Amino acid sequence: MNKIAVFADFIHYDSRIEENKYLLIDGEIIEGLADKAPDGYDIKEKKNAAIFPALINTHTHLPMSIFRGMADDLPLMDWLQNHIWPAETKWLSDEFVHDATLLSCMEMIRCGTSTAFDMYFFSGEIASALSMTGLKGVVGVGVLDFPTKFANNADEYIKKASDLYHRYKEHPDIDVSLCPHAPYTVSPENYLKCVDFCGKHDLVLHTHLAETAFEIGQIKEKYGKTPVEIMNESGAFDIRSIFAHCVHLTDEEIELMGEKNVNIAPCTESNLKLVSGFAPLKKLMDAGANLTIATDGAASNNDIDMIGEMATTAKVHKAVNHDATAFSAETVLKMATSNAAKGLGLGNTGELKEGYKADFFVLSFEDAGVTPVYNPVSHLVYSAGRHDVTDTYVKGKPLMENRQILVADEEEIKNKARRWAKKIKESKN
Repeated sequence: MNKIAVFADFIHYDSRIEENKYLLIDGEIIEGLADKAPDGYDIKEKKNAAIFPALINTHTHLPMSIFRGMADDLPLMDWLQNHIWPAETKWLSDEFVHDATLLSCMEMIRCGTSTAFDMYFFSGEIASALSMTGLKGVVGVGVLDFPTKFANNADEYIKKASDLYHRYKEHPDIDVSLCPHAPYTVSPENYLKCVDFCGKHDLVLHTHLAETAFEIGQIKEKYGKTPVEIMNESGAFDIRSIFAHCVHLTDEEIELMGEKNVNIAPCTESNLKLVSGFAPLKKLMDAGANLTIATDGAASNNDIDMIGEMATTAKVHKAVNHDATAFSAETVLKMATSNAAKGLGLGNTGELKEGYKADFFVLSFEDAGVTPVYNPVSHLVYSAGRHDVTDTYVKGKPLMENRQILVADEEEIKNKARRWAKKIKESKN
């Protein structure tokens, strides 16, 4: 096993900041901290820098990176029905999804993200791309009531999820999830099938929930219930599950979700851009829900930069709650790391401490915009950007070192994305 010791001025270790220490790693596992460079270790010096636990993005659509900027400044349903769904119908394939996911993998590595919870189609290609680049993922197979290029009906989507589950159930870094898209695209009967499947196989169910006011009105008119009531009746709150967005909730629904310790994946920047509204995050947190942080897809955000998402989440929800003490830098870092690991059921990750996986990133404080340093966590959330990330490690393996991607040909991946974009633009002319 390779033993390394990484020095940094600051290390976010066991939920506290340690100064001028070496992070000791034996293979995939953190051994602890040391004051001096130990013998028998490969020493790596990261001066004027901090080491943080790698970030975990709890709601993504990784293959949508090639649709980034294709249809902007639109409300959600117009964006989906008139632009994204038609593009997906035309372009989705194994090759497209694989190439687009690799592009997102490069972005994840460059912003210190080790793990994504993805919801999409052709999910085997997403798992393959994550694994190829050394990243981790919970790969969700999308479910809809209607046919796509991936499957024809809910039963067929679930069968594809079953096949993927059996293919990856022994994989150390890839878990499989079932992802009914939303209450406006999946019937209550098919939600019951998804809940039953996840319960039988102990998988995390993942879905969009209460994202827009339009959704609430449509579901009430169709079923005489709210989306949250449908989730509760289906049993989705009683199994392992994560719910994206959760913007439009009543106080009674917030209390229910808190009592059931529901896992929430808010997507603040996407909700801002699509004008979906502001999730009641403080109320949910106070009620007992487990809050994480997610970016949504690069077609609606328009990035999957978790550092930027932490900053936006903290500042927006301070303003929404008229409370400067709400959602501190430490709180949102916890949401993006240990809370996320808890929500996804990832053991021994999400924190830097003895016995945990060595998933971390190095943040440089060399730039004028992050000088001087009083509080490194505050700087991470309020001052730094992904350009300040110099190194990303997953399970003790460097995926990026000194800003150089080590696990893939980044230029070729970007060139493939440009070729796909050229085809998409030419098809519109």
